[in-house]
Amino acid sequence: MFIGQAAKLSGATQRAIRLYESLGLLKVSRDGRYRVYSAKNIETIKIIKGAQALGIHLSEIMSLLDEKGEFDWTLANEFLSAKYAMIESEISELENKKINIENYQKSITNCLKGLDSNP
Repeated sequence: MFIGQAAKLSGATQRAIRLYESLGLLKVSRDGRYRVYSAKNIETIKIIKGAQALGIHLSEIMSLLDEKGEFDWTLANEFLSAKYAMIESEISELENKKINIENYQKSITNCLKGLDSNP
């Protein structure tokens, strides 16, 4: 299939598909001047798009390729575990900030109540 159909099936734009190919994330065969995309290419594009939806940058995705340009699934699993731990830490930090903001708001509300009672 050609790039238009690959874009429809994968949900990626033609421009994105060309970018993935230029970065070495996608190995595409050619028929003369035309790129020919396989079902495996479509799955790879979907994986890349899914990773991007999780906030994973293309440079990070590129680091998960082995010397043949294939995804190293063991490395990808380790990467996702580390990403998960980082997100858990960020959530904890945000929860602490939320508590601090709530406490500041209570203090400010108490100050305002004190100001309202004074003539």
